[in-house]
Amino acid sequence: MLQAVPVAYTERRVGHEAQPRQVLGALPQPLMVLLPDRRLLFVNTSAEHLLAEGLWQSRSEHLMGLGQLDAQRLGEVLALAAAGSSSRTGLWFTPSFATGWLHAAPLAPAISSASGWPDGCLLLVIHLDQPVLTQAARIDALTRQCRLSQAERHVLMLLADGEPVEAASRHLGLCVSTVRSHVRNLLGKTQAPSLMQLLRWTGSAQMLPH
Repeated sequence: MLQAVPVAYTERRVGHEAQPRQVLGALPQPLMVLLPDRRLLFVNTSAEHLLAEGLWQSRSEHLMGLGQLDAQRLGEVLALAAAGSSSRTGLWFTPSFATGWLHAAPLAPAISSASGWPDGCLLLVIHLDQPVLTQAARIDALTRQCRLSQAERHVLMLLADGEPVEAASRHLGLCVSTVRSHVRNLLGKTQAPSLMQLLRWTGSAQMLPH
């Protein structure tokens, strides 16, 4: 199992290089600057606190895990950002059931240059415990992010509304075994460790960041 280890990102700060790092370091939202290969260049104080809590993991100065996202999934998120597309990905953390969103985007070249970082740096910002996103909107976001089928989405909506599997099967006109198969697919696609946690996440009323 991966262990949360300190990240060697601190470098001597001199002249104009200090200012961008100091601004990023002082921001209240946890953030990281890294390369598309997941090599960490900078982690601010808020993100260090999350590391200490075991909410993300690194190895050999590379980001290896964040919430339910493993190295492969993180690589996919970073590849999109490297191609110039910012993205928002739902996050959840065990065993605390904390939830949030990961925002990935290219870092402004001026900031990279002023900080002494190479071209092509990416910025990851973690948004935690933000209020007031409806259950339906959260399920729709999950459907897009995890490429759920319409049948899987319908099953998830019914289960999130509190219907047991048997009632959901009657509602959809499906066999119980078919609904259970959809549930297995939901867990696989979302990487949720259990149906209980997936349902808790869909109903947790967290806000999609703008």
